[in-house]
Amino acid sequence: MCLVGIWVLVPSVTIEGSEHMIRVAPVYFIPDLSSRLLSLGVFLRRSGFTTKGDNQHIAVLQNGQDFITFYPRNVYSTVYTVNTYLGAKPSIRAAEEIFFPDYETYHRRLAHPSKEVLQKAGKYVKGFPSDIQIPHQHICPGCEQGKKTNKTFPPSKTRATKPFQIIHSDLKLFPTELYHKYKYAIVFLDDYSSKAWTTNLRTKDAALPATKKFIAMVETQYKTNIVEWMSDAGGEYKSKAFLELLKDKGIRISQSIPYVHQQNGRAERLIRTLTEKAETL
Repeated sequence: MCLVGIWVLVPSVTIEGSEHMIRVAPVYFIPDLSSRLLSLGVFLRRSGFTTKGDNQHIAVLQNGQDFITFYPRNVYSTVYTVNTYLGAKPSIRAAEEIFFPDYETYHRRLAHPSKEVLQKAGKYVKGFPSDIQIPHQHICPGCEQGKKTNKTFPPSKTRATKPFQIIHSDLKLFPTELYHKYKYAIVFLDDYSSKAWTTNLRTKDAALPATKKFIAMVETQYKTNIVEWMSDAGGEYKSKAFLELLKDKGIRISQSIPYVHQQNGRAERLIRTLTEKAETL
């Protein structure tokens, strides 16, 4: 029999008959189908379960004893059904339960942990199932989308008309401490020429003296002054000492909206380029 339709995965359903309550998973639901489909494989995967049947009925046996029986919908039907109802409340008559923890369900409910986390969760979490089947290859749409970079903002139509008119700056945190104990790097980018400078820092508060040295270098080596300073709203750029330094030099301060890094896109792009080159090396 071939079925065509939209399949929706439901983690599990509870079926309560006259003598047993069973929870079966996974269950696939087709909106246009008037009945639910169960696979005999769900029962046969459990130890001690077997089946027997003919054109009159199909019985699922547990250790040789009747467990649940399916009957044809009518004399000519090849679809077997069981007279039950869904969504039943737990009953004291419930004798057996069938439930297979589904990797996809736990992966999504627990905020998309990795396979290694779910494999070891049973050791540290009380009551966590230990028989979750981890797929060899699993592609989660949510994880794939979360790893993508944000959509870029439209490029700015305005550019500096002379060197050092606008300086873009940002701070980069390295994932591991470098050999010489450097953990940060501050970058300076000239909007006019796209020339960049970078300085390694051991601590975050070292951004202030590094900026002082950069401003002094521009004034001495290039005989000019910085007009505008563009950065994000990071704490190193909002300290009172840093803002006073720029104001004393007559530099106009521009900052991006908090959490909107695209507005500081040129500095962000520079950091990404440097990081990719470093990882390549």
